[in-house]
Amino acid sequence: MFKYLPILFAFLYIVSFSVQNTNSQSNDDCLSCHSDPDIYMEKNGRKVKLHVRKFELARSVHSKMLCINCHVGFKADDIPHKEGDLSVNCANCHSNLIGKHPWHPSMAKATGSKGGPDINCVGCHGSHNIQSPGNPNSPLHFTNSTEFCGKCHSDVKKEHLQSEHSIQYVAHNPNAPTCIYCHKQPITKGNQISELQRKLNQEKLCLSCHLHITFISSQYANSLINYEKSVHGSALLAGNTKAAMCVDCHGTHNLQKASHPESRINHFNIHNVCNSCHSEVSTEYIQSVHGKSLLSGNLDAPNCTYCHGEHNIQHVPDIPSAVFTKSGMKFNVVVNNKMVYCVACHSDESMMNKYGIATVEKAHRWLPRISSHWDRVRCIDCHSSIEPPNRSHDILPPEKTVKRCETCHSMNSMLMNTLYRHQKSLSREKYGFINGTILSDAYVIGVTRNLYLNLVSIAIFVLTLLGIIIHASLRAYFSLKRKKIAEKKV
Repeated sequence: MFKYLPILFAFLYIVSFSVQNTNSQSNDDCLSCHSDPDIYMEKNGRKVKLHVRKFELARSVHSKMLCINCHVGFKADDIPHKEGDLSVNCANCHSNLIGKHPWHPSMAKATGSKGGPDINCVGCHGSHNIQSPGNPNSPLHFTNSTEFCGKCHSDVKKEHLQSEHSIQYVAHNPNAPTCIYCHKQPITKGNQISELQRKLNQEKLCLSCHLHITFISSQYANSLINYEKSVHGSALLAGNTKAAMCVDCHGTHNLQKASHPESRINHFNIHNVCNSCHSEVSTEYIQSVHGKSLLSGNLDAPNCTYCHGEHNIQHVPDIPSAVFTKSGMKFNVVVNNKMVYCVACHSDESMMNKYGIATVEKAHRWLPRISSHWDRVRCIDCHSSIEPPNRSHDILPPEKTVKRCETCHSMNSMLMNTLYRHQKSLSREKYGFINGTILSDAYVIGVTRNLYLNLVSIAIFVLTLLGIIIHASLRAYFSLKRKKIAEKKV
């Protein structure tokens, strides 16, 4: 009920003016002169037209009002009718201007025809031809807002007309947003709200369509439903204003589908979006075999979102079960350690044949106990640069793959022992039993990292040393004893 009070007060205000001036001056009295198309006045050295089209006034939302309701203080018998400020104060009737115009927060200062374009009522709504924004024929109707707002915001209009939103609007999609549809919410820096609240408002606005409207959500809901649980979404909710949300990645007015070659989220452009926040990682990626392949125009090359997902819903690729049977990999392990995206491509024999690369199963046949490696070693542990600063996104080409087995096997004696035995086995296969076993490198305590062998070796060394000490001590003891006996006989 209370929301209608401003309308009621405005109506009473208009009625009171009408009653007071019923016998003083009618609109016909004003139009008797102002209907002349050649009527004008000199103001600041220029001609200002004073012509009023009677038919426009009759169609206006103010058609029932008197001229003197708005043009207060004018004296009909005097020429000029009024000295000084001739502007109309729309705020006399229309309250809560800032609440109704969130896209122009400065409307709180609006009075009517004074001020710049962001606080000038007449500049947007017109003067004598004002129509309700709810009227489809009104230039302020939301369906016409792109053209209307574009009069001032020409650069934004140019971007918007090329966007997917505009394409959908031209195709008569009833859910396609226009300028007013979005900007009636406080989503711009001009609004008197914090940056965090502004970004939360932007997120809420985008999700209001792409998550809840049936026509649109069927295409996007699966990837958006858990956005707020993602790294970006949870950081934003925690108050981090630097966290990426919808417009940071997709853009604002020039939104394009991923299939559009100039789209920010196109397969070949997405790394540039990620680069705005993750520059170091993006640099690593571009230097990697994947990045170089992408820049060459290879559509098969994985980009950032292929592995990291888009809105935290990472679809697990469909990998034939035969891949796991042949290779010895376990599906859950591959998924949990994020190798599933590597395996998805590198197990595709037709794709690998295209680039002359062995499949993941064939390329790792040389490894002993392969299933143990699949359980404990990730792809990037060997296939990315292990030199400081350990760049995990710098994926190396096959010929430069790191094979420093001792990096892991030197972590404890047991692992080093298995590596030593494997190397001995390879040595026997390559050089034969005699050269590979009997004539192999000399054993040195501690080199093999075999705990039991080292303990036995150390024990033998200690016992030998003790034997020498005991033997020397006994010889010294008995030597002294024999000397004393000889002295007594003399």
